[in-house]
Amino acid sequence: MASHSATMYQIIDEPRPGALTRLAVNPFWPLLGFMFGGAFFSWVWSLINSLALGSPTRLRELFAILCGFVGYFLLLFAMSFLINLQVFEGLTHQYTRILLVGFSLIPSYYVYLRQSAAYELFEYFGGKALNGIPILLAGYFVGSKFQLAVLTAVINGVSLWTR
Repeated sequence: MASHSATMYQIIDEPRPGALTRLAVNPFWPLLGFMFGGAFFSWVWSLINSLALGSPTRLRELFAILCGFVGYFLLLFAMSFLINLQVFEGLTHQYTRILLVGFSLIPSYYVYLRQSAAYELFEYFGGKALNGIPILLAGYFVGSKFQLAVLTAVINGVSLWTR
């Protein structure tokens, strides 16, 4: 006689398929999306992929991306403030861009590492992943426009509060 609790047993790290499971990709693709479409595109894709994979660390991934998003804008405004005050000789917006790319890579890579383990379990339990190339190509053409739209909206919103 089989116990009802034995049929309900689930491994803690076992992916929990949901409605988005058919959208799951190897986490390598959203990381590559960072390089081709920008941080914001990559972060949105990573969040969708986390839900699609049923990642057990999806709350940590969400927190990392939120910290990356907030940190991105704090760093952007701090560098702009320092440049406008001319605190450092030769400090320009080119350095800000390099610093933002380097900073944004930290949460992107963290999420990649977390999702890699979830993806391996997803595959082990029979999950089928999409090819990420079409989404990557879409991100290449749309990602930079998306990032520019978000940056513009936030900067315009902040400028209304600082007048």
